Amino acid sequence: MSALPRIGAHVAADAPTAKRRRRFLGMGGWEFSLLVLLVIVTTGFGLGVPGFFDDLSGFLGMTGNFLPFGIVALGLSLVIFTGGIDLSVGATASLAAVVAAQLWATLGLNIWVAGLLGLVMGGVLGGINAAVIVFLRIEPLIATLATSFIYTSAAVAVAGDSPPSGFPEAFNNLGSGALGLGSFQVPYQLLLFIPLAVLFWLLVGRSAFGRKLVTVGYNSEAARYSGIRVPRVLAAAYIISGMMAALAGLVLSAYYSAARADMGDVLLLTTIAMVVLGGVSIFGGEGSMGGVIIAVLLLGLLRQGMLIAGFSDMVTSMLTGAILIGSIAVRNIFSTRVGGFGKRLLALVRRPAVAVPDTTRHDAP
Repeated sequence: MSALPRIGAHVAADAPTAKRRRRFLGMGGWEFSLLVLLVIVTTGFGLGVPGFFDDLSGFLGMTGNFLPFGIVALGLSLVIFTGGIDLSVGATASLAAVVAAQLWATLGLNIWVAGLLGLVMGGVLGGINAAVIVFLRIEPLIATLATSFIYTSAAVAVAGDSPPSGFPEAFNNLGSGALGLGSFQVPYQLLLFIPLAVLFWLLVGRSAFGRKLVTVGYNSEAARYSGIRVPRVLAAAYIISGMMAALAGLVLSAYYSAARADMGDVLLLTTIAMVVLGGVSIFGGEGSMGGVIIAVLLLGLLRQGMLIAGFSDMVTSMLTGAILIGSIAVRNIFSTRVGGFGKRLLALVRRPAVAVPDTTRHDAP
């Protein structure tokens, strides 16, 4: 008699194959869909909107209009992975940039030293957010909303009546300059963003810290019982988010050659939309940095294409809000965690069949 095949072994053998079928070039379905949309948007604007893609140098130079948002999105992703939120990123960017500018203007510090101190200050502001959340046990939404008011007021006070401006040309190149390679030019913003994107992709997807982030966001109690020091993970996420917001503020001040107290106000909505559109669950514990990076390019190029096509900034802001709502809705509908359609469908598929008694059969006594 031939032995029956082992079901468990068959499933285990097919699992890697099934996993490979679900992924393409290391991307999940959501990330691959974003990549397809990115190609469609870029091709459509390139063919239909004059000035969108005249040459490669001009096309790359256009990224300088939205990469500060991408820098903030990288850091904010870590916070949202934990199930939290940081509404103070815009205020942090403004305050760090204004402080760095005043250190240069009033104390005569080297602009790069002042910028480094601005980065440190961004980390300190992120640490304050984490301390309020962890030690005072205040929800991240309320805690970071409160600190955003505090940081904004501090930025206005530090900036004064005449905010610093007229930075050295070498510093301004960080925001508006480009590296010339013959007739080809690559913006310094892009040269800054690419290694940061790779670093964050490795941090979340290939490190123990990234696994801790996702575990904390998925179930903080389970993470605590498994030995993960949740407060430390939260503190690291908010500190990194603060430093990335500060870096974006410095890039913006270099772009405008001035530091204003309201400079970071535009960052919040778009960066949240980039993170959520990238597939990071607003509830935490799900998503990938690859999706966020693609979403930064997709949303940024979509906005730039619409502006070049003649749409107003008000229309692009409305579209950003609509994308934010739509991406959250789609993720929730097909999520298996939040009681959406996906969870109900999965329960229906897994529901065991109920045996129905046969009423047509009558056995003789």
